[in-house]
Amino acid sequence: MSLNIPTLHKIEELKAENKEVKTFKFFSVEIAKESEPGQFVMVWNPGVDEIPISIAHASPEGELEVAIADVGDCSHSLHQKHVGDLIGLRGPYGRAFSLHGETICMVAGGYGAAPLRFAAKRAKEFDEHVVFLEGARSNAELLYIEEFERKGCEVRIATEDGSGGYKGLVTDLLEGLLSSGEKFEQVLTCGPELMMKRVCEITRRERIPTQVSVERIVKCGCGACGSCDLGGYRVCKDGPVFDAEELEKTEFGKWKREKSGKRIPIKPNVTANKRVEPLSIPPSHFKPKYEPLLATEVCGIEFLNPIMNAAGFGVSGKLLYRYAVAGAGAVVTKSVGLDEREGYPNPTFFEIAPHSYTYVKEMGLSNPGIKKYGLEIADAKYAEVPLVLSFFGKSVEECREVAKIAIKYPIDMLEFNASCPHTEFAAVEHNPKLLKSIIKEIIGIAHPKGIPIAVKISPNVGDPVGLALTAEKAGADAITAINTVISRPIDPTLDIPILGNPTGYGGKSGKELAFGGKGVVFALYEELRVPVIAVGGIFSTDDVIEYVKNGASLIQVGSVLVSEGFEIFPRLKRELKEYLVVNGYRDIGEMVGAAHRR
Repeated sequence: MSLNIPTLHKIEELKAENKEVKTFKFFSVEIAKESEPGQFVMVWNPGVDEIPISIAHASPEGELEVAIADVGDCSHSLHQKHVGDLIGLRGPYGRAFSLHGETICMVAGGYGAAPLRFAAKRAKEFDEHVVFLEGARSNAELLYIEEFERKGCEVRIATEDGSGGYKGLVTDLLEGLLSSGEKFEQVLTCGPELMMKRVCEITRRERIPTQVSVERIVKCGCGACGSCDLGGYRVCKDGPVFDAEELEKTEFGKWKREKSGKRIPIKPNVTANKRVEPLSIPPSHFKPKYEPLLATEVCGIEFLNPIMNAAGFGVSGKLLYRYAVAGAGAVVTKSVGLDEREGYPNPTFFEIAPHSYTYVKEMGLSNPGIKKYGLEIADAKYAEVPLVLSFFGKSVEECREVAKIAIKYPIDMLEFNASCPHTEFAAVEHNPKLLKSIIKEIIGIAHPKGIPIAVKISPNVGDPVGLALTAEKAGADAITAINTVISRPIDPTLDIPILGNPTGYGGKSGKELAFGGKGVVFALYEELRVPVIAVGGIFSTDDVIEYVKNGASLIQVGSVLVSEGFEIFPRLKRELKEYLVVNGYRDIGEMVGAAHRR
């Protein structure tokens, strides 16, 4: 199981491989023994950032090597480190290469050679023949050539300036080998995206099974936040290694996302200089079947079941669509604001203790801005389930502008995030007067369109019931509770905050929130007339049942998606139906508030 908290490791060795790349060697039995070729670790440069780096070598004895290219602020700072300095590591993460066949071709571009070095080591352990092709601008930029030769690989290189090997692109070298009659049972590739796209085109024509190691911006590393989205796949969890066929219905080779989640075209090279519009390949239309035991009506909206994802667990509409196909009765967007925000540097999400299933997160409200978010909503709406748009704003004016744009999209409910506890501006829930003004303003915009408003609150205010009553009196149609609990984890060795937020604060989520969350929902049901949407520490059907009996009409799951993924939706539905039947309930609505009727 992955080490899911940044843990300090001493740099054991440093080696400059070329003018851009250094190999960092660590000793970590816990990470190395779990590592497979193609996986990655999150490398924390304390006080700077945390970045995903492919594993170049791992041994059962605990040796762990990563190749870091000097291509950004964090990696440049890492290049200034010395042997003996402390660096945080967590992982390994992601899906690895799956090796098969007696003859494998590996195609690398630049520092894409690093994960293939690990894959070649494993392939040679199985006595497979490996043909390794590497391309670079010049001979001086080639990486790990001697390593591959020592492993017994057949190495061929391509340089664009002709300073070594074949003069030209490595994809041309691959095409030439295949044209000459060479046969491969599998191709693995890692490098610049347009290079890998071309490799896939070549191998598809030749009908050679191909696996691709994809790079995207990674924040959580464990499948929670969706920042690394690729066509609804979470690269950190569903990848980074994909079969080429999986990528054909994604934006691979066309566009990617910035830290905010905004879509931007892949930078074109000299052979691909056409403008690429950042549009998705539409998913299939999905209409879930009606399940009378679980169907419920809340705020005038028909929900086929009460289970949905929590806000913040997914940037893209394609990922929300996958939640719906898996069984979510509705989907909730990440919190979206008026303007684009990149969020804070990493670490932004990690487990507070090994295998605790309790996390601290601090994304910094990264989002592409409401004007750009329509593309994601359009993708999500290929599934016929209600869509809840979570939004935030620090003033009445800002929230007004967000709402005026939001109601033009095909949304079913707005959820105002009044309680994000870890941004540079104070959570609105701490200013009841402002909260009332915002709610009244939003109601005037949304209600004429038939769109209800839920307000998401946290226990950080000390009196969540009083706050909820304030929101209800202002006109809120529902209350979502509870948001994360404020937290500030400190590294005990360095005595500095672990989170990338400049203040060090974040929000605690996961199992530890369940007890307090259930108590808050119970108290809210006692005092409110509007429905309650429960969120906080929901990991089991027992949690759902207790929340519903305490008064929740709808359920949002979040942190459990890290440990169980999409399977949480069908499992909760199946077990919940079984419970309703065995205990004589006609439907889920009959169970709401049952704990108050004893």
